[in-house]
Amino acid sequence: MSEERAKRWIEESQRDAIRQSAGSQHLQRAAEAERSGNVGAAEQEYAMAADAFLKSANEYRGGKSYKKSAANMCAAGDVYSELGDATKAVEAYTGAAEDLLNASAEHLMWSEDAETSKGTALAMTACMMYIMIGKEAEGFYKARGFVAEHSSKIRLPATVRLSQIPQMLESSIQSVNLESFASAENAAVTELKAALASANSQEFSKYVDKGLDMVREILRGKLKVPKLSSQLILPNDVTFTEEFPVRVMIRNTGDGEALNFSVEWHLDEGLSLISGERTKAAGNLPHGETLDISVVLRSAQPLVGEKEFSILVRGSYYDKLKTEYSFQAGPGTLTLKDYKVSEQLKRDADLTDGRVGLLKESIEVSELEAEPLIRIVDSMIASIKQSRLDIEDGNLDLAKARIRIVNDMTDTIDAIVGDENLMKELSRKRDLEKKEYTLKKLTPAFDEVIAFLASQEKKLESEVQNALADWDLEATKKRSLKATLTRIKDIAGTLASSGADTSVLENETEKALNDPLLVVGERPSSPEKVEMALVIARSIRNEITQMLESRKNEIS
Repeated sequence: MSEERAKRWIEESQRDAIRQSAGSQHLQRAAEAERSGNVGAAEQEYAMAADAFLKSANEYRGGKSYKKSAANMCAAGDVYSELGDATKAVEAYTGAAEDLLNASAEHLMWSEDAETSKGTALAMTACMMYIMIGKEAEGFYKARGFVAEHSSKIRLPATVRLSQIPQMLESSIQSVNLESFASAENAAVTELKAALASANSQEFSKYVDKGLDMVREILRGKLKVPKLSSQLILPNDVTFTEEFPVRVMIRNTGDGEALNFSVEWHLDEGLSLISGERTKAAGNLPHGETLDISVVLRSAQPLVGEKEFSILVRGSYYDKLKTEYSFQAGPGTLTLKDYKVSEQLKRDADLTDGRVGLLKESIEVSELEAEPLIRIVDSMIASIKQSRLDIEDGNLDLAKARIRIVNDMTDTIDAIVGDENLMKELSRKRDLEKKEYTLKKLTPAFDEVIAFLASQEKKLESEVQNALADWDLEATKKRSLKATLTRIKDIAGTLASSGADTSVLENETEKALNDPLLVVGERPSSPEKVEMALVIARSIRNEITQMLESRKNEIS
């Protein structure tokens, strides 16, 4: 090596070290700022690091050192990704891919199989970068163009296989062929990464992985993906001395089959596993199907009182792309007691039922309005009956709530029924209401009776004139008859003076004239019968008036 060339090589190496250290120093300071909590300073250092990497890339690109330029562009893209600036990150990775394609051309210009393999590895890595940033169509197009341009140089089977990796990935996406993807993935991981290492470019291997991740996401969007939902089912009435089952129900609600499905039980200390597997590999779970897995547990010790234990189930499964998913059921709280809650609730229901029965009897004999309260009590009896059904069905919390509510209502109504002051007040109000009701009905009746008697008196008074007219007619008849008898007597006296014997006629005529029936008497102011009726009517009216007034006074 000539002295001049050696000098240039040393200067280039020094500049390279300076360029690399500038971006690295900013990254180091950014990390220090993050650790100290100075987010603003960290972001500023990250931005300066990205700018330093971009400047280094431009300098290397100007010197046709494309691979080093690509490395700096990738470093800038990584920084922008960290900052969440997707647009600048995509621009940086796009520049890196272009630099790798240019670097690959430098290897292929020698037309040697070893260099062709290195150049092909760099070109395919560039295509993987396009896929990584969501430009898969451009990446596949670049790959096809590279193969068409350099087909005469790509001769070795290993190199040919490298050049086919993007094509295999494209085919797997178009046909949603997982086997094709698996083959391409294997080639990329084993062969492409090995070729990059041979080209002293292993720093680009991670972008191959990211490209594969993007293809996997594309396929996942087209594939039917599984999704497991789980429910932990714990018993609610168990004691420290009995064995009991604990279940987890797992359902595949996704569109695809869950593969290599497994579950693991996580139990609190104090719980012993009697039967079942703590860790269970359940195989595959197709779409729409449900799996019920159970274990039998028991308290490790027969304790007194009650104690809570936590139970948790964790599981994992895979989709057809070998992506791992996890799920969790719980944690759930299991309460163990030294007595059966259901038996205690049954006793409580019996006692409450007895209380409600006694309350109903008290209501029926109380001063309260019974019908509305009896309806309430009947509904309470029905609620107690339902609580027994809840106990049989295992709905202990619901049964307990029903019994508690019925007891509270019983206490409330019982307090009302047993309140003497309230009963007195209710009795007073009821009597007052009765009096008001009686007066309301009595007053119109009183007025109606008085009005009727007054109308009868008026009718009797109207009969006075008719009765007097009858008296006058009768008196006229008597006077006329008496006058006729007087004339007969006079005629008999005339005949007697003539020598006729008229003594009998005269005697009978005299008797008739003196008969009380012919006595007219003094004309009365009102007839006797009418007067008697009026007296009786007025007497009745007075009696009724006094009686009604007396009753009204008593009510008031």
